[in-house]
Amino acid sequence: MSGAAAIEPAAAEERPLARAWRSVRTTAAKIARTRHGAAGCVILLTLALVAAFAPLIAPYAPLQAAQASLAPPSLGNLFGTDSTGRDIFSLVVYGTRTSLAIGLGAAVGALVLGGAVGMLAGYFRGAVESVLMRVVELFQTLPVIVLVLFTVALFGSSFWLLLVAVILAIWPAEARLVYGQYIRLRGMAFVAAAKVADLSTVHIMLREILPSAIQPVIVQVALDASVAILIEAGLGFLGLSDPNMVSWGQILHVAQDYMTVAWWTSLFPGAAICIAVVGLNLFADGLNEVVDPRMRGRLAGLQP
Repeated sequence: MSGAAAIEPAAAEERPLARAWRSVRTTAAKIARTRHGAAGCVILLTLALVAAFAPLIAPYAPLQAAQASLAPPSLGNLFGTDSTGRDIFSLVVYGTRTSLAIGLGAAVGALVLGGAVGMLAGYFRGAVESVLMRVVELFQTLPVIVLVLFTVALFGSSFWLLLVAVILAIWPAEARLVYGQYIRLRGMAFVAAAKVADLSTVHIMLREILPSAIQPVIVQVALDASVAILIEAGLGFLGLSDPNMVSWGQILHVAQDYMTVAWWTSLFPGAAICIAVVGLNLFADGLNEVVDPRMRGRLAGLQP
């Protein structure tokens, strides 16, 4: 009996994790069954594999000169070479790591920062709501590119500072979405029941309201990742990305003086940016179909 009693608490502790993992697998399977979600998953999985196995896929190191400068695409250099003789295929492969890291890292960071602000403002209301939402509105009134350029110019263009700058540019969207969800859910019967049961405020915010509020927010996270990749590409194109790391925008910065005489220097990194953004948006569409089944009919109506 004592052995069984010792096992039961451990099993009880594992149940929430098992339920969460089962929910993730179920949602992933539903996304894969949607047309847009399946295409998005294939694109994102391919990019993730390229980033993970970049040293095995790229024939050259990112800073290694391959052959003659501005050589056109060939069997030896699939995407040609840039003005310094570097293999563009290898640069695009290694750039996948930086661009995806910025995109996904900034989206998750914006979720944490915006989610915290939105939860506090939506649950407590009153003075807390007024102060926090005025801060959100202040950041929303600032042009995104100006805010990022100011941050990078002031503090430098290292990877981590660039990541923080992108987070500061996109977090208000997360905050407003979470705020709206908490405003809608805080008056529900299950929240009132939790208060009557004398559960702590933290428990109510994180365990009772958050699971019901998080689904539409996750869709926004996927969209924010695509926006973050575009912002990083824009900064790289302007020469403001981390000079010690290869990114798709940085490749375009080097290529901008040779677009008319060496089209391949800008075509392939530009195509990589487009593919990543399209993949994230398709994934977000598929996730939105799963979260909001009403969207399925609307999207189906757009199909030829």
